[in-house]
Amino acid sequence: MGGANNICSDKTGTLTKNQMTLTCVWSGQDMKIPNVDGDTPIDIEALIPAAFSRNLLNQAISCNSIGTDTDAQATELAMLKFIKRSGCDYQHQRQQYLSKDMLRFQFDSLRKRMSTVLEFDVDDDEQLEHGYPKRLHTKGAAEEIIKVCSHYLNEAGEKTELNDEIRSSLDDIIKGYAKDALRCIAFSYMDLKDQ
Repeated sequence: MGGANNICSDKTGTLTKNQMTLTCVWSGQDMKIPNVDGDTPIDIEALIPAAFSRNLLNQAISCNSIGTDTDAQATELAMLKFIKRSGCDYQHQRQQYLSKDMLRFQFDSLRKRMSTVLEFDVDDDEQLEHGYPKRLHTKGAAEEIIKVCSHYLNEAGEKTELNDEIRSSLDDIIKGYAKDALRCIAFSYMDLKDQ
C-alpha cells in the first residue's frame, strides 16, 4: 500500500462487513428500504405496490441468479436475502419455473448482464402477459439494460413507453446512486413464444 495515492471505497458495507445490502428500489418511484441490515421482514407491498411488478422481481432474482441466501456472489447474495426477507421462497420459484434443460446466459463483463429463460405452466394466465409459455429475465448494469428497453413498468405496474424524458430521469437516478457509492442493477423481461 506504500505506493497508493487514492483509495476508492464503497460505503454499503462491502469493506466493513464483507457484504452488500439492498438499500433502494426504483419501481416507478424511488424508495429507500427501511432496516436494511438484519433479518426483520420487509413490507414489499409498501416498496412495490403493483403485484405484477413484485412477481416479476421475485422471478428475476430467484431464477436469474446462482447460489443461495447463504452462499452466492455478493450482489446476488444481497438480492436473495432481500426477497427472502420480503417473504419470497426463491427455491420454490426455481422449482416452479426452471426446467432441467433451461437456457441461461451467465454474467459476462463485456455484456454486463445475465439472462435466464423461465418456463410457465400453460394454465398460469395471471403470470403471462401475452399468453406465451416462456419469459426471458435479464439483470445487469442499469445503464446497459435501459439501452435495450422500449418500455418500463410504472408505479401501478402498467407497461409504459420509455421515452426520452423518462430515460433522462432514470439516467439521473443511476448517477445519483453511483454518487452515493451504490451499485445500480436493473431488471428487464420479455415474454417469448414457444419455438
